[in-house]
Amino acid sequence: MYKQLTSEQRYTISVLLQNRTKQKDIAKAINVSASTVSREIRRNSGVRRHYNWETAQANAVQTRRRKPGNRSVDKDVMEEAKRLLLLSNGLQNKYLVYWPRM
Repeated sequence: MYKQLTSEQRYTISVLLQNRTKQKDIAKAINVSASTVSREIRRNSGVRRHYNWETAQANAVQTRRRKPGNRSVDKDVMEEAKRLLLLSNGLQNKYLVYWPRM
């Protein structure tokens, strides 16, 4: 199962990297695979190859916000969309009552 790193794990990676700990040992310390640590460092290291856990966490939050998910639509917007759809198909407003709820 897919699971993102927590801010605490990112902080631990940052501290252990500053202490020049091997990536394999960092992975054991935070209970993830070595490839996860390697990927995290590669994705979130700047031009100077310096890992900053705060920037990494901000990037993860931003990525999560961009992902499509279960985005609910406002009830008024849904009703207006139904009305416009029926009108564009030449149906009258009296049929709106029988429109199935979403």
